[in-house]
Amino acid sequence: MSQLMDEDSRRLRGIDMALDLFRNRWTYPVLTALSSEPLHPAQLIARINKENASYVDLASTRTLHEKTLFATLRRMESQGLIARKNIAGRPGSATQRELTSMSRELLISMHRMAEWASDYRDQLTITVREHEEPLQRNPSLANSGVAGPSSLTPEKSSWRSIGVALTILRLRWSFSVIHQLSHGPQHPTGVAAAINARVDKNRDIMGNRTLSAKVLWDTLHRLIDAGLVNHQPRAGQFASTAQCTLTARGYSLLGALSPIGTWATGHEEHLTVTTRKRRGFIDLSAPGKFAG
Repeated sequence: MSQLMDEDSRRLRGIDMALDLFRNRWTYPVLTALSSEPLHPAQLIARINKENASYVDLASTRTLHEKTLFATLRRMESQGLIARKNIAGRPGSATQRELTSMSRELLISMHRMAEWASDYRDQLTITVREHEEPLQRNPSLANSGVAGPSSLTPEKSSWRSIGVALTILRLRWSFSVIHQLSHGPQHPTGVAAAINARVDKNRDIMGNRTLSAKVLWDTLHRLIDAGLVNHQPRAGQFASTAQCTLTARGYSLLGALSPIGTWATGHEEHLTVTTRKRRGFIDLSAPGKFAG
């Protein structure tokens, strides 16, 4: 990474790499399940699926299966988010998993994000319902109350709020669009051009995939529905010629993500390697540099 990169740029790049850790939908549930104590894989499955059952109002129940869990655990171990806790006299298959100090710091850095997500939970929840594919098969869920299960403890309510926000932010281009619009109003084509120029300069971690027009509009629609972006063409105006702006809610999200960026700058080398692994620039079969 260039030594000339200023602190704000490093923090923004760090937020992007931190969010990349949550691209897999099961990473965050595993972290929250392990936040209180180490667990065996069978205990993880049981706890996560029990929690998912209480979130049915968001989309539909999704079941975590053993094969998916072990693939997720292997990925999270290689990322340094979890570690194995060996117990004397127990076979390897029964080994517990526990959070690393790095992942505990990450969860702490997400407290401001939790407060932000709680403030805007209703509209974020509605957005998730409208865009999550399983909801299309269960339209009756769209008419349920937006507050979620009333039996949730404050801690679980906080976890849930972050989970809802991550469902929007874990889309590959969501943060890139928010970041770009923080510089001021821009036309959609200008947003895509600027993001793709940044991809070209950072291919070492961003890969070769560029932002297409279709994906840009899909991302914009979701961010607009979440109240993060404003885009209102005048009567008779082509949508592509109307400027997009970041809303006050969008700017406040950047502030809420700032502690995560600070966390990321403290683990910059690690996250760079982890992101490059995900993009396929490093052989995943090689021994992990940041185990445990």
